[in-house]
Amino acid sequence: MNLLLNSMKDGKNTVKVNNNINELTFFGKITASMTHEIKNVLAIIQESSGLLEDILDMSESNEFTHKDRFISTLGRIQTQIQRGIDITSNLNSFAHSPDNALAKIDLNELVQNLSLLASRFARLKRVSLVTELSDTPLIVQANSVQLQMDIFSALEMLLQHIENGTIKMIPGKHEDQILLHLHYDLLTTDQFNIISTSDQWQNLTHCDWGRIKLTC
Repeated sequence: MNLLLNSMKDGKNTVKVNNNINELTFFGKITASMTHEIKNVLAIIQESSGLLEDILDMSESNEFTHKDRFISTLGRIQTQIQRGIDITSNLNSFAHSPDNALAKIDLNELVQNLSLLASRFARLKRVSLVTELSDTPLIVQANSVQLQMDIFSALEMLLQHIENGTIKMIPGKHEDQILLHLHYDLLTTDQFNIISTSDQWQNLTHCDWGRIKLTC
């Protein structure tokens, strides 16, 4: 089963410029600045926890009754710090989306970033959101905000009708067209028909920028 949005040609088609670009730019600028501050905080915590690990490693076992538990806990802290850094890095990239009304965008990078930002919405439905990226850049000229809104809207529509399983986001190219495949193994014919005939999906099919292909 295939569900398609309009055609998107490599670097040739563009999207509509958002009328609220000034507001979006302001919002993005403040968010980008704050993500830098959060990353600085996380870096200090990471450095401090690493120092504690070094001190524990240099100490004798009998000096700390629960040394192993301390080391294990610090390891979990380091893991969560790195997760926080990854999240803020992706949010920072997202915050820079309104910087230019139109830009050359690698769909691989955009999809990878958006998959992390949308992952919580998928987890709430017990769905894993993964990417299978192209080996080569997939460049389109587009409005980054609108492009991400369209892809997220398609994901959100799909998530409204499913639970469990995995959605694969697969950017690709066929002849001169760049495609984004949303692949869900457990999609039924009824679910497919409900999505494809919905007003939301019909609105998406009138987008200027691109083509999304829903498969199962």
